[in-house]
Amino acid sequence: MRRPSLEALAQGTFDVVVIGGGVNGAGAAQQLASRGYRVLLVDKGDFAEGATSRSSRILHCGLRHLAPGTSAWEFARHPLRFLVACQNARKSMISQHQVAQTMDKLVRPFKFCIPIYKDGPYASWQMDAGFQLLKILGPRGHSLDYVRHRKEAMDEVPYARWLRDRDQLQGIAVFRDYQFVTAERVVIDTLKDACQLGAVARNYSECRGATRVGDEWKLTLSDSLAPEASVTVRAKLVINATGPWADRTTAKLTGDQQQRMVGLKGIHLMVRLPTELADWGLMAITREGETLYCLPWNGMHYIGPTRTPYGDNLDEVAATAEEIAWVLAETNHALPALRLTRADILFSWAGIQPVSFDKSEPKGTRAVKIHDLAVLGSPNMLILTGGPIMTFRIIGKELADAVAQRVDPSERPRQLSHEASEVSARLDDLDPTTSLGRIPDELVRDIVREEQVLNLTDLFLRRTRAGYEHDQGCHHVEATAEVVAGVLGWTRHRARKEIETYRAYLRHTFGNGRDD
Repeated sequence: MRRPSLEALAQGTFDVVVIGGGVNGAGAAQQLASRGYRVLLVDKGDFAEGATSRSSRILHCGLRHLAPGTSAWEFARHPLRFLVACQNARKSMISQHQVAQTMDKLVRPFKFCIPIYKDGPYASWQMDAGFQLLKILGPRGHSLDYVRHRKEAMDEVPYARWLRDRDQLQGIAVFRDYQFVTAERVVIDTLKDACQLGAVARNYSECRGATRVGDEWKLTLSDSLAPEASVTVRAKLVINATGPWADRTTAKLTGDQQQRMVGLKGIHLMVRLPTELADWGLMAITREGETLYCLPWNGMHYIGPTRTPYGDNLDEVAATAEEIAWVLAETNHALPALRLTRADILFSWAGIQPVSFDKSEPKGTRAVKIHDLAVLGSPNMLILTGGPIMTFRIIGKELADAVAQRVDPSERPRQLSHEASEVSARLDDLDPTTSLGRIPDELVRDIVREEQVLNLTDLFLRRTRAGYEHDQGCHHVEATAEVVAGVLGWTRHRARKEIETYRAYLRHTFGNGRDD
């Protein structure tokens, strides 16, 4: 998946141009390429740089779709919502099973627990019913190993002694869920497979305008790192899969100002918790009725997210002091014995979750929608809104189906692969407990050569998980930069500048950037 020249993209006509290199754009490119479509995927930044890399990284089982937010009686009053919830839960269960089976190098199971309180939104029987329904909705043989520990057996759960109001506890639900080891590598591996099937992908390539000429779109692409260079690319159909940027991209390309998505800002805090909680996650209900996750991560835990409507600068998103204070307060409310303070935070991150706009829902809806701009005079222009990371394969198929109704493929179908790449397998073989250990030099060279790495941020945060280890790669950034410099031809001065840029990025975006 080497990076093509900008000029090479102007040769011929693509069947489909996908704008947006997150998980859903990558999933669409893979599906389309396997069906014989000539596909180009571009992103104005790096692949997986947006919402994909700032998520909670959970491969959800679908339980959250069966939790309407107040109580299960909400579904009794709105049966249509229940049917939609069941459909979404089934998609999540299918997706979890598929990804866990075929990309085992990129996901890992963990034990998830949910405390059940007398004054909580869900009773014990409702929790039991929810997991029974998931068993029915999910694929045969895919078990969540659900157990509800009654009050007298709660101490079998490590979180039990840290929880608030133990006298109000009725029990603790425990089940197996999954998280992405490296969500970004799901994107990279999916794109690599798409390119093996004939697709073309290029990062740091901004689509600056679009014009409809006859039966084609003419798109103006520029190099984000050298904006003076631009080319015109022709396409039969365009998919806008830019996530939080969907409305802004549509306005830029077509002039249409209609709101179709809502951006919800979410932050996470990385901390160290007692060792007895390793490999255990917790879902708590905040005092505002929102979910709060505490999830294990290579000897650490990250806590979040917030869900705040956000419409400011999408390219400069970071956790604020107020947001950090809120997460700490809610964590200490749920787990008062921890007594977490700002001094316990290793680093933080923030991202924008793109959800579909619904005038009746201030925070939007989780519904995945494919919008067709043909009704507005822009045929063969599709916009994706919504779309959580865990269902990217299903969404990719739905987008490919929508394309098939409008455009025929130019080539014969090919067999796609859902397996993790050889690079991901080599990364998985490294000991995750040695977080200060460097990635082997030869592996770094292979990643830089074959995966469109242009800077240290690409390498540490989106090709490996080094950027999410406790020191975020700062311990070995200089030695690794020397290896990267040898591949990309950086001078010593350029290498030093790239190191400084990476540390500045950590300070601004993650509240970190140590020189140790």
